[in-house]
Amino acid sequence: MAFYADKDYTQDQEVLEKMNQVMAGNLGLGWYDARTEKIKGRPRDLRRGLTYQDLDIGSYGYSKIPEYIRGSQSMVARGSEKVGKLPDMGYLLNRKSDVWSDNVTTLYEEAKSRRWAPAVDVPWTELDKKPLPHELEAACAQLYTFLQECALVSLDFPSRWVPLVNQDLIELKSFMCAQMLDGSRLLEAFRKRALYGGAGLGRASVSAEQGLKEWLWADTYPQGSVSINLSLAGLLLAVYRHVAAFAPSRVDRKLMGYAMQDAARQVSYGLGALRYHLQHQPAQAAAMNQYLDDTEHVILALLGSPELLEPLIIISGGGLEREQVKAGRLATAKLIRLAVREYLERLEAAGLSGRSASSRIPRVVERIEVQA
Repeated sequence: MAFYADKDYTQDQEVLEKMNQVMAGNLGLGWYDARTEKIKGRPRDLRRGLTYQDLDIGSYGYSKIPEYIRGSQSMVARGSEKVGKLPDMGYLLNRKSDVWSDNVTTLYEEAKSRRWAPAVDVPWTELDKKPLPHELEAACAQLYTFLQECALVSLDFPSRWVPLVNQDLIELKSFMCAQMLDGSRLLEAFRKRALYGGAGLGRASVSAEQGLKEWLWADTYPQGSVSINLSLAGLLLAVYRHVAAFAPSRVDRKLMGYAMQDAARQVSYGLGALRYHLQHQPAQAAAMNQYLDDTEHVILALLGSPELLEPLIIISGGGLEREQVKAGRLATAKLIRLAVREYLERLEAAGLSGRSASSRIPRVVERIEVQA
């Protein structure tokens, strides 16, 4: 839906006359004494530099953002003087506890300080020196194909919501943009790894994509955040950690190390956002539990996908020989149980007490048997 300014400025003679007056030296200086708070932002730690935390001062600070943002619907930077007819941007997320987490500014600074570049920070040529056996390379290619699907959803989620978040929540919007960069960087890295080894991309997962779409298009931001920032990122964090432990090459171990730090940041925000949401809106706990009852089956759509499960088994066991597959199955079964346990522990820690008992997932996982 297009928006059109209230006038065509190429046809506005007044604008042209004012520009000519200024260029002739007749400055109006209406902005010079803006009625705003005069402060000097200074870094508390010179080694770290000037951060958003250092600017949490007076009318410019995020600590004083009210729970309900009522008087700001334009693009004005928080703390600026508002004059004239500012456009209404139609923000839909105007309640702080729907999106905020107390650690968001810290995570934003971390996202910048720990950035990495797949092109040069991953030792790609190690794969030339020590090529993997065909079955391991094929398994890696399939795993990284699957992880690309997940990375795309991880960057799509914040991009869907960021234009709808009120501009007063500047620090949060900055972090959401950092999340998009994290997702695009992981997508780049996983794609490069899949294509470097020579096996090509693998097969897309129908069950995973069906489930990921359900999570991505959650009705509300708090619901979507629990699904993408907590459930999906938490599962991926477990997978990254597992693959790092069984990595068939130094390249894969290095890549998983970087992926872990990015996923851990996403999980930390997801947990913090759910906790803040429930602390300020405790009545929403019942609705969130119902949402999870309806949608947490997606965890099994992901973990049970052959496009993820089978390459994990091959990588964990080191190959396709009978004993290798057996060892891989045992290790992967432990991964599944660990991922589910950590998922439920995070929900409990965020304030959804009793979730471990009400969730259907543990009962389904208990039925997964590893045959000798």
